[in-house]
Amino acid sequence: MITPRRSLGRICGAALVPRVRPAVRRREIPASHVATSEERESAVSDAPRRVSFGEAFVAVDVTSRAPLYAQVIAQMEEALRRRVLQSGDLLPTERQLCEGFGVARSTLRRAMGDIEARGLISRTQGSGTRVEGAAAIQHHPETSHTLFELIAASKREPSTDVREFSWTHADADVSSVTGFPIGARLLHIVRDRYASGVPIASFENYVRPDAVVFDEETLTRGSIEAEFAGNGWAADRIEYKLTAVVLDDVLAGSLQMSVGTPALREHRRSYRGGVYYNIGINTYHPINHSITGVVDGMDPARG
Repeated sequence: MITPRRSLGRICGAALVPRVRPAVRRREIPASHVATSEERESAVSDAPRRVSFGEAFVAVDVTSRAPLYAQVIAQMEEALRRRVLQSGDLLPTERQLCEGFGVARSTLRRAMGDIEARGLISRTQGSGTRVEGAAAIQHHPETSHTLFELIAASKREPSTDVREFSWTHADADVSSVTGFPIGARLLHIVRDRYASGVPIASFENYVRPDAVVFDEETLTRGSIEAEFAGNGWAADRIEYKLTAVVLDDVLAGSLQMSVGTPALREHRRSYRGGVYYNIGINTYHPINHSITGVVDGMDPARG
């Protein structure tokens, strides 16, 4: 009598089919215990993909000034950003990663510990290391690309929760932060931005009345910059300043982080034809968002 391997209570595996069918005809095995071809294909397709080292990574550069563990982290983030690694994939074994990167086990474990703490991977004894999330959204504030566009370009779904959309008059505190004169009538907007449900940033805007070319519902579907640009208020000058802050209870709730967590804040002023019409006070998630840039044309002689 045949005793084939079972999966989820049903016999599967294409190699067993020629031997199982006669047993079914002899009623030694109930037909209900034999998986269909569709179920066999599904069982195979549902198995996690094991990524080989060469598919996603290269050896680290030992001549670089960047720490080896930081290079490992950077390669992991880049593989996630390019979708070479996707949620559910299994990474190479620790030994394969050490050999491939050319690093010691302690170096690899330091890097993987950082990545795991950010929720990008999970490690289970006996099951290996599984990819859980996506890389941080990389934002270049000196460019015209909006965060909404960057999220969409990363193959994730951008969404916005508009928490405040009301008219106000600038008091002394608002005036000192925004630069608008005391008493100025402004539209006050607060929005939270997500990438496939993952919090990325919280935005606070003050907009002068003649530049309000959108309604609250419109802002749930796209970026405020796109609305400005499409309605005669495309910025020809942007001034921005980056500062460090700690999250209060409101921002911690929006970004789903603990109160007191350090984060990066951007004050971003928009001008059109010399007219200052909008300020964005943007607080970015400390893990799910990063600001990057490149400096070209450096003079090596200046050190």
